Amino acid sequence: MSQRKLHVLLDGWALIYHSLSSSAFHLLEIYEALRDEVDLTLALPSEKPHWLAAQVKLVVRSRSYSALNHLLWVQSDLPKIANEIQSAVIHFTEAGAPLFAKQVLVYSPTNLAKTKEPRWMNFWERVDDALGLGGLSRAIQVEPREFFGESRTPARQADADLPFQSGILLEASPLLPETPYFLYQSFGDWERLRFLLQVWAKTTAHLGDQAALAIVCHSRAEEKRIKEHCSSEFYQTLKLYAEISPPTLVSLLKNATAFVQLEAEPPWGGTGQRAIRQGIPVIGFELPSLGDAIGAAGYLVPPEDERALSAALITVVVEEDVLQALRMQAIEQGRAWQRPAYRHWLTQLYRRAMAS
Repeated sequence: MSQRKLHVLLDGWALIYHSLSSSAFHLLEIYEALRDEVDLTLALPSEKPHWLAAQVKLVVRSRSYSALNHLLWVQSDLPKIANEIQSAVIHFTEAGAPLFAKQVLVYSPTNLAKTKEPRWMNFWERVDDALGLGGLSRAIQVEPREFFGESRTPARQADADLPFQSGILLEASPLLPETPYFLYQSFGDWERLRFLLQVWAKTTAHLGDQAALAIVCHSRAEEKRIKEHCSSEFYQTLKLYAEISPPTLVSLLKNATAFVQLEAEPPWGGTGQRAIRQGIPVIGFELPSLGDAIGAAGYLVPPEDERALSAALITVVVEEDVLQALRMQAIEQGRAWQRPAYRHWLTQLYRRAMAS
């Protein structure tokens, strides 16, 4: 007799309010991998985004963005939705889980290091944070090494499989730079972004108009700040994108010469790891988490070394053999991503959690 189909509720808060975050993309990867095997429902605090395909099964409970509403969403809305659809499991990708819920709670940590915020948390943010930690104390925390092992990649199988190829994200056709370009995704750290702009100024002094730097801005305010920071001549070497959708980010990534990552790699993988799966090499800092995730497909330099980072950017533009070697490494590592293995492992984890 075949096993009864699992019912799993996915917390989609990040898809609405942090749609370019590692949390949101990890959630999409879970949905894409499991949707044929598991009865999945996506819980959203707002109407379905225009970039999400119609076949995605979802439930909407409207909640505007605030710490209080996130608290109510996690502690009240999600358990109620799970009860209504008879879901046995609630899976979270951001830190926060209900204190009182009869369902099995599964949490896969996805967050980057917190960006610098020069302010104190308000009362509801502190309450949400405290209750979230309490909820997670009874949630099953899923670490990538349990699946990927020390190598960060699953065992090789016959057929490679890349995320999102079945179309849960609708296609996007952004206006791309006319020249080859490097892509950088900002997470709201102005000091880090200013460092990159300084490096790019040194780089363009050598490359001229051979390449551009495309920046996915954290917000419209950051986009405006970059414009105010740059001279008109230097600004011509940049292409800024703000308030874009996940499919647009994927399209920008697919067409980039290389992805620039100066931050640590999130536990379940960030844009750097998604770049590798698209055959796009990564240029960045020699950080343990980043090196482990991208391996030989990365051109990594000592942290905070402006000259070395600029030299790396110049090298992949002027030395075609170096770029092609990095691309071949990225393609090879991309082939190691196996959705069937991931699907089997996560499904078994849900069943073990329910049986315990």
